[in-house]
Amino acid sequence: MKDLYLRFTDAGEMRKQLIAVGFVNDEEQGGLYHSFAILDVVGVITVPAEVINPGEENEMIKYTTEPGYHANLRAMNDSLDLSGLNDFVVTPKTPARVWA
Repeated sequence: MKDLYLRFTDAGEMRKQLIAVGFVNDEEQGGLYHSFAILDVVGVITVPAEVINPGEENEMIKYTTEPGYHANLRAMNDSLDLSGLNDFVVTPKTPARVWA
């Protein structure tokens, strides 16, 4: 089993690159499918960036978005060739979502 954290420029690029490594577009299943991999589309990641008026009644949190469009992939078969995704693999310090 192998886990990959992936970052693409947008959903279209994600779809194109995943289809290139063997995923198929399965409308009945609601998206991309692969017999030996599980896909978790995270999408755009929003994180807190700044506290405005800390400790006051009108305290607010300002958010920012991380660059790119994100997905997590779990390959169930170690021999699955995912080398076509090498340029999209990232290693986040604290992933937004992980496999349980």
